[in-house]
Amino acid sequence: MAHAASRRGLMTGFGPFPGVPRNPSGLLATRIARDPRWQRLGWCITGRAFPTDYARVAAEIADLAAKPPRFVVMLGVAARSQALRVEMVARNRSSLTARDVSGRRVKRRALEAGAAATRPGRHAGPALARALRQGGVQAGISRDAGRYVCNASYWWMLGAMPRSTRVVFVHIPLPALPGRRKRDRRPGMAAMQQAVTRLVLSELGRPG
Repeated sequence: MAHAASRRGLMTGFGPFPGVPRNPSGLLATRIARDPRWQRLGWCITGRAFPTDYARVAAEIADLAAKPPRFVVMLGVAARSQALRVEMVARNRSSLTARDVSGRRVKRRALEAGAAATRPGRHAGPALARALRQGGVQAGISRDAGRYVCNASYWWMLGAMPRSTRVVFVHIPLPALPGRRKRDRRPGMAAMQQAVTRLVLSELGRPG
């Protein structure tokens, strides 16, 4: 059983939210998790698209922590970005004005009263950004995961999973629109799938 647990990974993304009716992060996470190469390599990787809802995400992460995987690669969309960003920290903060998909807003700015201001991601950020670039997309590292459900989910995942579980969060841009590649510097869905798959492959090779 211990060996089986050490060969499990989790990919997560999100569903739609106000302003983004079709969220590419959830689509990417589930597509990559279905790649048949994981089974051939002896891994079981599952994919999940969280609802962009503070309360439901917190509850789902708590459930997932009951059987922690070797690693978690979380994806979220940064609608104004043109490149992929490996988030180095989650911050103990949230927006008091932004509504989630249920229409609710958080009531307190801090996600966890009395806790530290930040939680560091459990990953080698520069190496992961390099893996994404080698996969054919623009990518870098970031120290600001925002103040919305993405940052909150990263904070909760880092708090819920044991220290032995590696936790990565990558913000992706909205994909380039077909037929506008000369003017649109954002990668398309196929390019992002290839790059994030390369990142996952790099996680498989890390000692647990």
